Amino acid sequence: MRLLAAAPLVALAAACATDVTVESSFEDEGATEGASVTAPVALTGCAGRADNAIPADHTYVITTFGGGSDDQPMSCGGRADGTWYYAASRQRYGCGARVAIRANGKCVVAQTDDYGPDVCVERAAGKPIMDVSPAVARALFGASGLGWSDHKTVTVEPVPAGTPLGACGTAPDPAPPPPAATCASSTLGRDVPEGTCVRPASGTLYACVAGAWQARSSTSGCATTYEWCQSATLGRGVPARTCVQSASNELWYQCNGTTWARPASSTSGPLGACSTAYPL
Repeated sequence: MRLLAAAPLVALAAACATDVTVESSFEDEGATEGASVTAPVALTGCAGRADNAIPADHTYVITTFGGGSDDQPMSCGGRADGTWYYAASRQRYGCGARVAIRANGKCVVAQTDDYGPDVCVERAAGKPIMDVSPAVARALFGASGLGWSDHKTVTVEPVPAGTPLGACGTAPDPAPPPPAATCASSTLGRDVPEGTCVRPASGTLYACVAGAWQARSSTSGCATTYEWCQSATLGRGVPARTCVQSASNELWYQCNGTTWARPASSTSGPLGACSTAYPL
């Protein structure tokens, strides 16, 4: 069973607004400074269990195990000594199965002789993991040791049982999926992906669906929402990207669709160029 150790995951905090304006006595109360907030998260929930689901796009983060002081027996037989083309994920493909692992226009056939990795590692990586021997990683990426925090991805597909282990010749990476539909938002001054909801100056909430804007009565189903911010200085709500000079401290703030954000000026803020600016 492979239980990987890796660098702490950096968690990015994101929040969805409701379909009401964001209340604030003044723009500076609870305002952000416009910087990303990161927090280390320890690996938890490790219980010696591996996921057997094969991802629909056959894409995994690649990690390595075995070799050197980590030389140990595998659950299907054989040893993880780092010298040959083995992999875990027997719970997905079966003991002793052959899989073609592709990246960077290269291809390696490996044998799935071990169980793992633990689901807690895949949760940390945010993606299924293919844990392989250092020999596989060297062939694809020129590196013998890779962890989930390196975020190196590969595609994996089963091949016939008699396929020789090792390099299977150069092969093009699978074609990237078609780009998701987007909608042009004049409120935000840019294109936004499907599932984004925006409340413009008109006050009606719209959702980007299949490349077109559709009116919505609530934020249900919205992946990301850009709401109005309530301005105490102006005495009313204003849409995202609006910049206001606060009457409480004369500093500039920009509505980022969730709250009042800084740094900002009369021309721009964390969300980009001001759509409208209100000086004192």
